[in-house]
Amino acid sequence: MSTFSRILINPQRRGGRKLLSNPQAMHAAVRAMFPPDLDESAGRILWRLDTSEHQHTLYVVGPESPQRDVIVDQAGWTARPGETADYQPLLDSLLSGQERVFRLTANPVRSLPSAGGKRGKVVPHVTPEQQVEWLASKASSNGFEILEATSESPAASPARDAAVSRRTDLTFTRRNPQSSNPNLVTLRTAQFDGALRITDAQVFRRALVEGIGRGRAYGCGLMTIAKLNPPR
Repeated sequence: MSTFSRILINPQRRGGRKLLSNPQAMHAAVRAMFPPDLDESAGRILWRLDTSEHQHTLYVVGPESPQRDVIVDQAGWTARPGETADYQPLLDSLLSGQERVFRLTANPVRSLPSAGGKRGKVVPHVTPEQQVEWLASKASSNGFEILEATSESPAASPARDAAVSRRTDLTFTRRNPQSSNPNLVTLRTAQFDGALRITDAQVFRRALVEGIGRGRAYGCGLMTIAKLNPPR
């Protein structure tokens, strides 16, 4: 059973500040909400942190119900312990041809060519235009297409209803099992907001629970959707 959870993070608490500033710490905290014997054969754990001026909201998708107090007790508000819902009814309601608005935080990258036809160094896309094109290139294999922009849509591309609404470079250290020295990791992330049409409902459902792109352990890849309002 896939679940969808929402937890408010309190920046006034030391634990909250730690999770907001360190994706590695947030990754560990999110993973600790689920049993240690849970492996990827049961389903992937995805998370995303949405930040506005006064609110920090953690969204989590997982293969079973999480123990939210793992995070709430150290970094949230006990009076607002968060919410968890069965994700399956929403997934089952999705059909090809439906249109939805979406938000996705992702790590848009490309591989440089190398000799022998092998994949070369992975480098980030740096401009909003490149990042929107990256998303468009991922759409078909994830069961959707980006809608054409209307005059009211703040699109990054004149042809697509998708915009990069936030860009952040995440830098943190990650333990290296082959060395006593931790690795310094930098992820360039882009938050996309826009509108899409489902082209393959089965593939799209899989994208919602397995994520899109790289960096899924560190807050990338989780897409959320809502109905278009007003209808197009």
